[in-house]
Amino acid sequence: MAINYSLLAIPAHWLISIAPHAYALQLIKNATNGRWNNANPRGSTWGAEMQRTVSAEVLARFERAEAAHHNGLENLPFFAAAVLTAQVAGVDREVIDTHAALFLAARVVYTFMYINIAKGKASFARSGIWALSCFLCLSLFVKAALLG
Repeated sequence: MAINYSLLAIPAHWLISIAPHAYALQLIKNATNGRWNNANPRGSTWGAEMQRTVSAEVLARFERAEAAHHNGLENLPFFAAAVLTAQVAGVDREVIDTHAALFLAARVVYTFMYINIAKGKASFARSGIWALSCFLCLSLFVKAALLG
């Protein structure tokens, strides 16, 4: 039996989405001598403390990493639904696998760009990569629909 790579791409995307969160935590722990408020990490008190004690550059990178993390999790259902819909509809597995691999590659690039791009104009390239990843999912839905 052949390995169904596109199904493995779903948990792979979850891991790609978790990676920037792990990076963000390590970034803040390094900047705060190991302190992290795990009891209320999204609380305004902890946010205010980070603003007082962490450099603006580190805080901005932390926020971008957390945003990349959230965006990945927000896009996970869309990707999973696209892969599963294509599989159920009978889209050729090689086509699904290729779309899934390209999607994962785009998400890795997107995440790297999200964390590292701090300038407005350059961020539009990141948005283009995001649009590409969405197009790959939409393409799977269309291919599934065309099979009836």
